Amino acid sequence: LAAMAFTHAHWDHVLGTMSFPQAPALCSRRLADWVAADAAPARACLEEARQFDSRWYVSRPAPYRWPAQLRGLEDGERIDLEGLVLRAVALPGHSADGLGLLVEQAGTLLAGDHLSPCEIPFVDDARAYRDTLVRLLELLGEVERVVPGHGPVLGSDQARRIACEDLDYLDRLLELGASGDREGALRLALPRAAEVVDMREHHLE
Repeated sequence: LAAMAFTHAHWDHVLGTMSFPQAPALCSRRLADWVAADAAPARACLEEARQFDSRWYVSRPAPYRWPAQLRGLEDGERIDLEGLVLRAVALPGHSADGLGLLVEQAGTLLAGDHLSPCEIPFVDDARAYRDTLVRLLELLGEVERVVPGHGPVLGSDQARRIACEDLDYLDRLLELGASGDREGALRLALPRAAEVVDMREHHLE
């Protein structure tokens, strides 16, 4: 295994390190700094993984810890991974440390927890998320396929449609929030996945 990719620090996106404990991992510079400093977000991720496993009786093959080799990438940085060139793209909004990876030769974008066909936006910072969607729409002109963190691989047209839906959703949320219309925000239709468990609850939150 040449390397793992951590698109952000949420526990369900980093547990590969327990199956491949010797493999290096690529991540954003912010996440690498959190891990190096043993900062609260890095500790919280591992604790949430431990709690999930305890709740569902999951046994992992290795301890809850970050990989020894963690390479933090700056926005726009390119890395040659055994002949495969990856370009790092900062994608905050879902999480402050969000990272996308553009595989230039393959026309493929790893988008983390953005552009999922089976989730609405899970928002940490709405304005940062909006800026990320605008950036993703620009990047989609360079790619043929998108690999979201949840759901199937998407063609660029489908990914663009999801980005536009999410941008409209966030714009309406921000507008309603600015006017103090809480009830209007609560009534706002979800862009998709209304039948998926916890989507409505996340919107209400």
